[in-house]
Amino acid sequence: MRVLVTGGTGFIGSHLVEALLARGDEVCCLVRDGRRLGWLAGLSRVEVRLGDLSDPIRLRAEVAGLDRVFHLAGLTKARSTQEFFRVNAEAAGTLAQACLAASPPPGRFVHLSSLAVLGPKASPVAATEGDAPRPVSAYGRSKLEGERRVLEARQGLKVTVLRPPVVYGPRDRGVWTFVRWVARGVVPMPGGPPRHLSVCHVDDLVAALLAAGEGDIPSGEVFHVASQRDVTWEEVGGAFAKTLGVRPREVRLPVPIMLGLGALAEWWAWAAGRPDFLSRGKVREASGHWVCDTGKAQRMLGIAPRVELSQGVQQTVTWYREAGWL
Repeated sequence: MRVLVTGGTGFIGSHLVEALLARGDEVCCLVRDGRRLGWLAGLSRVEVRLGDLSDPIRLRAEVAGLDRVFHLAGLTKARSTQEFFRVNAEAAGTLAQACLAASPPPGRFVHLSSLAVLGPKASPVAATEGDAPRPVSAYGRSKLEGERRVLEARQGLKVTVLRPPVVYGPRDRGVWTFVRWVARGVVPMPGGPPRHLSVCHVDDLVAALLAAGEGDIPSGEVFHVASQRDVTWEEVGGAFAKTLGVRPREVRLPVPIMLGLGALAEWWAWAAGRPDFLSRGKVREASGHWVCDTGKAQRMLGIAPRVELSQGVQQTVTWYREAGWL
């Protein structure tokens, strides 16, 4: 098939590109800067196209006649709320509308969203796709708006949306930050009782993305994709500690103190003109439970998570070490 991937230079996108190439697809990746190819560098069979997701006319020509479009480009850190919405919401809507207006339109549009659109729960009850969204961060609100704009095109374009929770695996820098603390002998987490969460290994997410692009699925369906069982951050920290061969101690900070630190980090990011590494929204997200029900994805996409936490952690740590990240 002829496939376009946005976000192919990043963690999840690069794994998807490799999977598409492995099955023989013709893959093109839309990138803003040809000098910053990230994980695409060295993949000779990928066609790199320079383009901007804010240019609807150019996008219409880029997507015309394609079999699939996988939209993975987005921000998890930003310098402002406006930047989150510009990339995670406006760009997603512009690309979906360009696909809708293309002649002929792509066969299917797969949009990668996030469980952050729902917001955390006060108890570890598994969230379903039908739950009312209550995002608590600028990131979550921007991803929710991105979903809304993409789904506006569902009458004339076959659209599928995936919502993963925390995604980890080789090349990931998000969980890597947590792992570095564990390697130093510390497991940082908010004070209070253990929080339960779903996680997703990148291989399982890529399998879901491929299935979402292949199945005869009604347009507009939304799916949660995650591991088979929920865990706690204590379990995650323990799994990484065991693999790293360390005995870290848990450091729990009261949520009010973490909110204060988040406010300071937001101010520093604003003053320095850099994406924030911590925010009050992220603290609010970390203060609740993030468990999701994946039954719908298993039934309609025909997938089942395969990577257990211990296996995924071992693979991830091995890659971090070989890459010199640990």
